Amino acid sequence: MSAKSNIKAKEKLGIIAGSGALFPLIWNESLNQEYQPVVVSFNSLEQQLDNGQIIPHLQTTLGKIGEILNFFSLHGVKRLIFAGRIQRPSFTTLSFDAVGLKWIQKLGIKTFGGDDVLLKGITELLEHEGFQIISPRDFLPNLVLKPGIYAMALPSEADEQDIIRGQDVLSALSSADVGQACIVQEGLVLGVEAIEGTQKLIERCKDLKPHAKGGVLIKLAKENQSTLVDLPTIGPDTIEEMHMCELNGVAISANTTQVLNFKRVIELCNKYKIFLKVVKG
Repeated sequence: MSAKSNIKAKEKLGIIAGSGALFPLIWNESLNQEYQPVVVSFNSLEQQLDNGQIIPHLQTTLGKIGEILNFFSLHGVKRLIFAGRIQRPSFTTLSFDAVGLKWIQKLGIKTFGGDDVLLKGITELLEHEGFQIISPRDFLPNLVLKPGIYAMALPSEADEQDIIRGQDVLSALSSADVGQACIVQEGLVLGVEAIEGTQKLIERCKDLKPHAKGGVLIKLAKENQSTLVDLPTIGPDTIEEMHMCELNGVAISANTTQVLNFKRVIELCNKYKIFLKVVKG
């Protein structure tokens, strides 16, 4: 059942704003559906929030967990949604309040694990505090897709083999909670996404290609990955970077990889003759 059917109109909706284009989409949708957004951010959002309405907004740091929980409680928030990527901090440089220190103790070894392990631990603690976490894919239409081809260009037989190769590589890395994306050309793994993100992955692989034209970006959710926070994501910027790198196409996982600004993504894929294939997870 979608979050839209679960959340009553005018109900408070807590939004934890991360980087990227997902926050503006969730922000606009919350207003369209006449919810009352209550926003916590770790960077300035003044321009994006300037819509003539008075919106409760707390800009703070990730270590101030007590401050964040008190802010949401003060405004009657019961349901939260993570909107965009939360940059993983260096815990040695963060300043924690008393609640934040307790959370670090509870998370224990999870703070040294991969992003998915850490984020699952954080969502579990939020749920323990009484919040319900909503998945962005249940809130936004067309954010995730079913298996199929979604643009005019079609993958070649060689592209299909590169997709299979990429799936195998990401599956092998999944248990280590590393990487949501890789680039493959002619069976060669040119790069695997690490902390730098997909766009930087594409940029650094451009000079590693055996041939200027060709190659596939494969971007998949990890096995057993939480659907609540930090799902793999592509958007118009991804397609623009792929065009600059002369990649043939992108393969993403069904029902789990987020597609931001779907209509614009398809327009760019058709413009640059880039295929978009959605594969079963």
